[in-house]
Amino acid sequence: MSSATAAKTAEFETVVVETTHVACDGGADGLGHPRVFLSMGHDRQVVCPYCSRTYVLAEGAKAGGGH
Repeated sequence: MSSATAAKTAEFETVVVETTHVACDGGADGLGHPRVFLSMGHDRQVVCPYCSRTYVLAEGAKAGGGH
């Protein structure tokens, strides 16, 4: 089961971003989803709960924020 999960994960897109707050709508291919706003907090990545697109903070960008 873990190999099937790993294979399925490889299908999802990874997007490198410059900010810890991102919006995801599933893309422009017509198979999108409602826009959701995601926050990485102090992590360096966040996964969209709808489409499993992974947003990764770019090297050198600062994680976290003033909360």
